[in-house]
Amino acid sequence: MTPAEADQRIILSRQTLVRYAEMAAAGQYPTSDMGLIGDEITILEQIAEAYPGKAAKLESLIERWMRFREWMKGKLN
Repeated sequence: MTPAEADQRIILSRQTLVRYAEMAAAGQYPTSDMGLIGDEITILEQIAEAYPGKAAKLESLIERWMRFREWMKGKLN
């Protein structure tokens, strides 16, 4: 993945998280996508390792994904 591709992936990840949050706010919980959420966190962590200069902005995004995942797990219980 090139730095430009990494940047595009980060943007897509932010947009996806916003859409998931909007779905949840509307009462549609994407519980079947829990595996995809974990995959997204892993991808972002790999980008942070490959491009340490992007790690600072990725840290916040990864934390937001993790909080969303934990919130979704709470909805499952």
